[in-house]
Amino acid sequence: MNNNIYNGAQTPYVPQPVTPKVKEKPVYSKAETVLSVFVFIAAFCFVRYVVFHAMGFITTGLYIAIITAAIIYLRKKECKFSKFNKVLTGVLYLFTIVFSITANNFIKTLDAIFLFGAGAYLVYSVGADNKNVERFLPFAICKAIFEYPFSNFEKQATITSDSLSSSKAGSNAKYIVIGLLITVPLTAIVASLLMSADDGMDRMLTNIFDRIFREELWNIILQLCLAIPCSLYLFGMFYTNTHLNGLATLDENRCKQSMYNMRFISNLIVYTAVTPICILYVLFFISQASYFLSAFAGNLPDGYTYADYARQGFFELFAVALINLGVLCFMSVFSKKAGREKTKTLKFYSIIISVFTIILIATAMSKMVMYIDNYGLTKLRLYTSWFMVLLALTFVMVIIKQFKFDMQFAKHFSIMFTVMFAILCFSRPEALIARYNIEMYNSGYLEELDIHAILEMSDDALLVALDEGEVTADEVNDHKKKLYQRDDFGSYNIPALIVDIKTE
Repeated sequence: MNNNIYNGAQTPYVPQPVTPKVKEKPVYSKAETVLSVFVFIAAFCFVRYVVFHAMGFITTGLYIAIITAAIIYLRKKECKFSKFNKVLTGVLYLFTIVFSITANNFIKTLDAIFLFGAGAYLVYSVGADNKNVERFLPFAICKAIFEYPFSNFEKQATITSDSLSSSKAGSNAKYIVIGLLITVPLTAIVASLLMSADDGMDRMLTNIFDRIFREELWNIILQLCLAIPCSLYLFGMFYTNTHLNGLATLDENRCKQSMYNMRFISNLIVYTAVTPICILYVLFFISQASYFLSAFAGNLPDGYTYADYARQGFFELFAVALINLGVLCFMSVFSKKAGREKTKTLKFYSIIISVFTIILIATAMSKMVMYIDNYGLTKLRLYTSWFMVLLALTFVMVIIKQFKFDMQFAKHFSIMFTVMFAILCFSRPEALIARYNIEMYNSGYLEELDIHAILEMSDDALLVALDEGEVTADEVNDHKKKLYQRDDFGSYNIPALIVDIKTE
């Protein structure tokens, strides 16, 4: 006990100085700082040379730079590339070539979407140290494209703010910007008064304003505004996949539980709901057998032209195929006994629907081939035919899956889709269309060659027509300037450069 208590004395209170807690600033590596700058430049170039302008060599170089920067950053963060990830990287590099070898904007747009999704998945896969395609690929894609990038969406802004505030040059730049913002209104007022006072000053300042504030400047400002969220997204993607602390990684058990929780419909209800559809399909096929199967024999039913016969049957069967795909997905996802517990009855229904759909697709393709033999190829006919083949292969895989449950459906579907997409891109569809139609016309199978349709296509088709002598340089020059892909950077691809040389 303190003696002061017994003595009745009180110890004087001496206040202790309170040390303010200093908020620790997060420390970022030099790699993050360099990446932040590069990503913003890359995002601006992406908006300018992918979104706003036609694409060509510049876009190929841009994607190569982004992929290479991603590899360097991931290796800098000590991420390992498995054999699978190295193959995926090679696939990405391969598809960057598409922008340079074709002038078809539709194909290049599809390729840009493919590279975006596959690139996001590559960064995710390297960060997760994947050795193969996940069994639950849709969950992984959602994490790669949505969850991970947006979980650190603001991180680049934080790094930029901290970097500027911690450096003298950054602080000075901030003060300069503030000063310019303050002086803008005053400068505008003074300029307006001077222009009113003197005609010479009015003409000079008007000329200056016209040169500075022209349409291209506003385009650049808009592109910069769009580049900001793109940059934040890309940086968030890179940063999150190399800083997974506290983030829920993909767990197969959790995915299985999520899939199990979705199974709430009794199998008997599913059988009852699907049975009338199957019966209806069978009756429909029997009643229309002579109509649909005549396509295999190359015969045209009475009362139909080739155009009516192929168009009506094809798109009807196309819709049925899509509906059947939806029914299969519904059965597999929502039935109570699915997955490893999948009943033989459910497998039977899956096989029956798949087989029936494959027959319908084969019929539709036969009708389309008959149509093409008589009227030639068009973009719509080629693209829809490609998609129908893709659907048929998907249903074949569904049938195999019913007999072999351990088959890695996501892996095989990814490989199949990538191969099919590569065939579509590297075949340069419009060049294929022009070459086929010209050869069929010269062989006498086509009554006339639609030159106008070829001239309305991209430089892929124009180059083939020029080489075959079906169009002249003057005809090409009259039409190519009207096409969107000939604007700005649209001429920076191999077919366009060769067409320019041939039409000089």
